[in-house]
Amino acid sequence: MKFLLPLSVLTLLATPCLAQVASDAVRSFTDLEKVAAQLALQPYQAPTQQLDPFFESLKYDGHRQIRYLRDKALFADLGDTYRIEFFHPGWMFKKPVMFYDMKGPQTVDVPFDRKNFEYGDLKVPADAKNPQGYAGFRVLAPDSLIKRPFEFMVFMGASYFRAVTTQLGYGISARAVAVNTIGGEPEEFPDFTHFWFQQPKPGDKSFKLLALLNGPSITGAYEFESTPGESTEMKIKATLHLRKAVKMLGIAPFSSMFWFGENSHPKPYDFRPEVHDSDGLQVEIAGGPTIWRPLDVSRDLRLSIFETDKLKGFGLAERDRDFNNFQDLEANYHRRPAVWVEPVSGFGKGAVTLVELSTGEETWDNIVAMWKPDQLPATPAEPLKVEYKLHWLDQHEPGTLCKVISSRRGFVMDSDDHLYVIDFAKGGENGAGKPKDWTPDIDVVLSGGEGKVLDKRVMRNNETGGWRAFFKLDVPEKTNLLEIMMELKAEKKVISERWMYQWRR
Repeated sequence: MKFLLPLSVLTLLATPCLAQVASDAVRSFTDLEKVAAQLALQPYQAPTQQLDPFFESLKYDGHRQIRYLRDKALFADLGDTYRIEFFHPGWMFKKPVMFYDMKGPQTVDVPFDRKNFEYGDLKVPADAKNPQGYAGFRVLAPDSLIKRPFEFMVFMGASYFRAVTTQLGYGISARAVAVNTIGGEPEEFPDFTHFWFQQPKPGDKSFKLLALLNGPSITGAYEFESTPGESTEMKIKATLHLRKAVKMLGIAPFSSMFWFGENSHPKPYDFRPEVHDSDGLQVEIAGGPTIWRPLDVSRDLRLSIFETDKLKGFGLAERDRDFNNFQDLEANYHRRPAVWVEPVSGFGKGAVTLVELSTGEETWDNIVAMWKPDQLPATPAEPLKVEYKLHWLDQHEPGTLCKVISSRRGFVMDSDDHLYVIDFAKGGENGAGKPKDWTPDIDVVLSGGEGKVLDKRVMRNNETGGWRAFFKLDVPEKTNLLEIMMELKAEKKVISERWMYQWRR
């Protein structure tokens, strides 16, 4: 397939490393789709820049001293509207990113300007060479939203981005795509190399931008329309082209951290009861089930796959909002946002995929969740188009179903049998119209290995107003892995989320 492109776009594609873009190359998402399609037919060239030795040698403490001056923000002269502040290259963020302002009938470059920064105690040499571009950016909402400056969205490093709400801080990281996260091939991290900002106006509810994705195996055109608030919503549209076949492609991927929680054994020698950004994966399938998968880690990688062609949504959540369960005054893990992916189009047959990696500390993200399409394009000319909404919020409620609020496990006293204790919040048919002593039925199913359910029962939890489910397992010595499924029922009707857990020896 061939595209007839304007001269400015052809100039873009011929430029080494995509360092320069003609200012009028992109005016719409359709323009950007054409750029990404043509770029997929070209050999990959990684974005690089040779930083001045002073900026090249910056470490974490030095780089964090560099601050963008608030009065220099892009669009700061347009009144009470969205503004952009940029990040300085250095430390881990050395690749140049190009930016454009789509103002009026023309698009203009947003070049790097050292006068836009303050450098703290750093003594920048007078003859230090300026970087080719900025490293990333953050978006500030109109001050009128919460009566003060409010940074709600950041794009920084490869294709990563994060958002917050007016009530919750940074936690989970999203990215454009995941390439070969599993499958045996080296993982790739494509870059957002260029961004185009739609100039905002006072009164705008949302901020719009375009982004060009480029990597060894993939190119893509992205459109973001972001609306901050108590729940921050991103409408995302993407058209992707594969330069070459990949082992795995993840759509709407995001990363989180889980070190230990209420279900972890043994726990690290740490003063905090729990340390995690998220404590579970949610999956909703049209017609059921609605799944809650508590996060956990062990010595080995844990891989969970939920296949469906009727996906309603999925996401990682931090359901535990009790400070007493974290005791961290600095990280505030109890105030980390959940993320919910709501498919709009392009999500056919595939699988929600959860990867849980072993970790010994809290610095690095070790949890990845994504949508893995069953079929991928066979040639670079064949586009993969998806649209979805990304909700950053307190939590996504599972309708009227009883919601899992805690998952605990241990050994039965004086035994090597395993005991599981799962609490469900009030919801569903929570005893309405039933005798006072009524309790739901509990259904427990084991798969993937040998094991036996010894006992199962449900009782009312008067502390929460919901239900507490118990069951015991006898796991033979030869069993190394078990998939456990449990749900509550009123007669034959499911009234709870489907609790699913992967047991590993």
